Amino acid sequence: MAEFIHLTNKTEYSLSEGALPILRIAELCQTFGMPAVGISDSNNMFGALEFSTQISKAGIQPIIGCNVRIKTRSEYIHESVKDPFFYMNLYSKNIVGYQNLLKLISTSYMKSKKDSYIEINDLIALKEGIIVLTGGNNSIFKQCKNRIITNQANTFVKLLKENFKDDLYIEIQRFGKGHEILDEYCLLSIAYDNHLPLVATNDVFFESPEYYEAHDALTCIEKKLYVSQSNRLRLSDQHYFKSPDEMKKLFNDLPEAVYNTIEIAEKCSFKPNIQKPILPVFPVNDQTEKELITKLSNEGLDLRLKEKFALNNDEFLKKDQITSIYKDRLEKELNIIIDMKYEGYFLIVSDFIKWAKDNNIPVGPGRGSGAGSLVAWALNITDLDPIKFGLIFERFLNPERVSLPDFDIDFCRDGRDKVLEYVHKKYGKDKVAQIITFGKLQARAVIRDVGRVLGMPYGQVDGLCKLMPFDPSRPMNLQGYIDEEPRLNEEAEHDPKVKKLLDISLKLEGLKRHASIHAAGVVISKDEIYNDVPLYSDPDSEIFMTQFDMKWVENAGLVKFDFLGLKTLTLINNCIDLINQDKKILDINKVNINDKDTFNLLGTGETTGIFQLESAGMKETLKQLKPDKFEDIIAIVALYRPGPMANIPTYIERKHGREKPDYIHPLLKDLLEETYGVVIYQEQVMGIARELSGYTDGEADLLRRAMGKKIQKEMNAQRKRFIEGCINKNLKDQEAHNIFDLLSKFADYGFNKSHAAAYALIAFQTAYLKTHFPIEFFAASMTLDINNTDKLSIFQQELDRLDIKLLPPNVNSSSSFFLRHEDSITYALGAVKNVGVEAMNDLINERTKNGEFKDFDNFISRVGSTVANKKTLEALACVGAFDDFDIERSSIFNQSSEIVKYLKLINDKNLSNQEDMFGADSTINFEFLENEKWSKSHSLMKEFEMLGFYLTGHPLDEYKDRYSDFNLKYFDEIKSNKNLHNSKGVLIAGTLLSKKEKRSARGNTYAFLNFSDVTSIYELIIFETNLRKYREMLIDGESYVLGIDFTSDNNTLRGELKKVFTFDEVIKFNKSNKNTPKQNKHKANFVLKIFVNDDFTKDKLTELKLTSGRHKVEIIINNQTVKIPGDFDVSQEMLKSLKMMNGVVDISFNEEIH
Repeated sequence: MAEFIHLTNKTEYSLSEGALPILRIAELCQTFGMPAVGISDSNNMFGALEFSTQISKAGIQPIIGCNVRIKTRSEYIHESVKDPFFYMNLYSKNIVGYQNLLKLISTSYMKSKKDSYIEINDLIALKEGIIVLTGGNNSIFKQCKNRIITNQANTFVKLLKENFKDDLYIEIQRFGKGHEILDEYCLLSIAYDNHLPLVATNDVFFESPEYYEAHDALTCIEKKLYVSQSNRLRLSDQHYFKSPDEMKKLFNDLPEAVYNTIEIAEKCSFKPNIQKPILPVFPVNDQTEKELITKLSNEGLDLRLKEKFALNNDEFLKKDQITSIYKDRLEKELNIIIDMKYEGYFLIVSDFIKWAKDNNIPVGPGRGSGAGSLVAWALNITDLDPIKFGLIFERFLNPERVSLPDFDIDFCRDGRDKVLEYVHKKYGKDKVAQIITFGKLQARAVIRDVGRVLGMPYGQVDGLCKLMPFDPSRPMNLQGYIDEEPRLNEEAEHDPKVKKLLDISLKLEGLKRHASIHAAGVVISKDEIYNDVPLYSDPDSEIFMTQFDMKWVENAGLVKFDFLGLKTLTLINNCIDLINQDKKILDINKVNINDKDTFNLLGTGETTGIFQLESAGMKETLKQLKPDKFEDIIAIVALYRPGPMANIPTYIERKHGREKPDYIHPLLKDLLEETYGVVIYQEQVMGIARELSGYTDGEADLLRRAMGKKIQKEMNAQRKRFIEGCINKNLKDQEAHNIFDLLSKFADYGFNKSHAAAYALIAFQTAYLKTHFPIEFFAASMTLDINNTDKLSIFQQELDRLDIKLLPPNVNSSSSFFLRHEDSITYALGAVKNVGVEAMNDLINERTKNGEFKDFDNFISRVGSTVANKKTLEALACVGAFDDFDIERSSIFNQSSEIVKYLKLINDKNLSNQEDMFGADSTINFEFLENEKWSKSHSLMKEFEMLGFYLTGHPLDEYKDRYSDFNLKYFDEIKSNKNLHNSKGVLIAGTLLSKKEKRSARGNTYAFLNFSDVTSIYELIIFETNLRKYREMLIDGESYVLGIDFTSDNNTLRGELKKVFTFDEVIKFNKSNKNTPKQNKHKANFVLKIFVNDDFTKDKLTELKLTSGRHKVEIIINNQTVKIPGDFDVSQEMLKSLKMMNGVVDISFNEEIH
């Protein structure tokens, strides 16, 4: 057995300090035969439960501790010491000690959010079960120097000994000369004089000396320092996970200090374990939770049924029968909820949702399996009738399943924080917390961070990062990029700094870098949260955070609630506000979900802006599907995912009667009729087990989970159970086996219908708004994406298609946001780059208060410096917001600095005049210098820079009249004509908007290119060979003639860029020569095909002196055909010249086939 145990290990949870992952500590302990190991992260317990669990799994005893920051009172610190803070290592001996440690570290953040610490009185008050190590270089003994022990230090030691007795240890460390801040003589004297035991520690930050350089860089990242800086704190290279033999040798003169690590481990008998869920409690007065949920559920169901019967006469006629079905289901659910002690959870969710709705905060109809609960519907937690849509309660809450689920609640993005604030106040700050999350040093981020601290030029580091294109569908680690990108290895071979950068980055990649708040997770606890999970604080939030992340919070027993901010709810809310401004009262929750006009819109596939239905593939699917009922939307939301997408054609063919439905077995027709025999939902998998094999809903849920997890032992047991049940229902043995295999396949991709139905409802609501209120819908949509120029550009194209005019920005007619103006939309001033909504609010407030601006001088005299500054004036000039004042955009842009200086001069003069009783205000009268008017193309370029797209024109407008001369097509022509979807060598004009390079699984580079023509924005792909050829030529903002090969896959149009020409080249090719003798012309329409090799270049085309005529010219190289834009004259002299030209292999001149 090892004779030393590392107690003071800084894991990666000592953010930007520790470089030790927990699993690596377990491996090192196994390597060294170390039976126990401690954790002492810097003033946090982020990793306590994870450390306990993972270290235990490795057969090692975890010792839970923390390096706690303490604020010292004056009587314990010498007057020469200015810093009142020091650190001690505290460890839990038992469960009481662990709970006290949780409270202490929570107290440090509850006491002071920005400067977390505890005081010595806090520690003494919670001393039970805690072992104290006095700390290393940052301990209170740093005041003892030159063999002099201060009186204050002695007083402090006596205080600790009095309270902690045998559980107080004097910590001693040895790192080599120059790295030991503490005076060892003083430490030994304090220990011996006070009869206190010594303990040897090493303050471990990294695993081995090879990691020292990487760790040094890590410490610089957070502090924004450079590795080369001499005036910074550096650790010794000895802070690594030394072997027991190394530690024994280091302290061979103090063997008791080494042995005492074993003694401490033997004292620490407790480790935190994974706990069962601790359900929260809803505050009630004179009723129990059981009585309250029963009362509210029955009252709520009665109201729901009353509304249901009022809307549907057929159901009204059967109301007694229907009511009985609903009441029976409600009673069944309530029994399960109450038996599982889950009633408080339901009541809490119902309460804060009710508060949100009462305060006009939009709430989603439901999300996830919770929408399958009738109790949730009755309590207004969800807005989908689960019986009507065949949703199963046991998919949400199953008494036969151990793990408890949670409700995912969507709130309007702008109102989510208000609901959180309500919950925080109602249940108390100690019982409500948001969940923490940890950001990691990912491949590209670690390269940028390490490159910065190494002092490498930004451009060089940025260039390396661009060799590692991020692809969310195929995330890759740094080593993967290095293996696939030869240029990274080449850079490392040629530049030692790059090699060092990569070596350090590989060691740091994956470490936790910073803490932040989880986007949705919230816990509400029965008791104070810090009894089970330590608390942390965010200086910018009133609500505390848990120190454990999502996984470990749940493992600690706390039940989470997901408060999600869904911006589509904000969109719907804002749209309705715009609609109701005209006194049109619309309640989105009462619109007819069978509205024919809405389904007609969906059937066209013109679904830009519609929730869940606006991707290119989804649009094509909707065109084929022609949905005509709400269930179609549920189905398509569930099917449009990898895997089940293969069933979309089958669903469509069966829906339209072109294929006969297959219901698997006659007993399943009622269950599968809604989806034409296609098994789409998990609920259908459960239903099949119920109908064919007699499963209860609870058993069926376990079957679904077993099939999803593919655990063979569970699958074998379920197969046996399923077959026996089928045989009891008169199915044959082989038939039952076949159906079980089919079910297993369906379970792989079956979707939760409850979730699909909820999102289908939001999708329908947005489609309804677009159908009936398109102007308000797009004004609200564009306002919501006011800072996303890509989305604004897409919306602008859709407005063009709908013939809704988007009026350009104007300081006298535009608002900060997008608004309806008659049958048009006014462009938002707040959407202009470099301007900002707040500044434009100031402008609008001034205009509202004192009327429109009369001229430019009047404008700058009335707005403050938030508007009348250089950047804002330039931006507004670029987009024509001052055009009504008859001043050239170029004049305002070029003289913006002078305008600002002039205003300052006038303001200073006015201020001076105020001090002089005879002074008079100076009048604004700025005189513009003569400036050359911007050309149309330059104006458009400036407009594009500030808006992100072309609004008042397009750079290609100047070439529109020559499209036929150049044989060019518009992208929309290709898109709308399926006969052209597999055309090769099509010529299209385009202005390049953006270029994103990526890397394939085989390591080949390719790029997605976004182009714009006067009809639309379109995306092309270019592969490595052509990308290398045209990479430098393709510049954002420039216009080109593009040679494209189109293909269509599942009705999705894709274009591959093969050739790129500048317009100058095309015009040069087509330049007419009136002196060409007409007698040599071929008079029929022919195609001249020129077969060339790699020696042939585009420049050789100019040698041909091509002139306008009637014939096509094509160049064939490497089996690729390039069509030269336009029609040309072909003479005998030209053909002779071609045959003699270098690089030309062959020519043919044949009649064109139409």
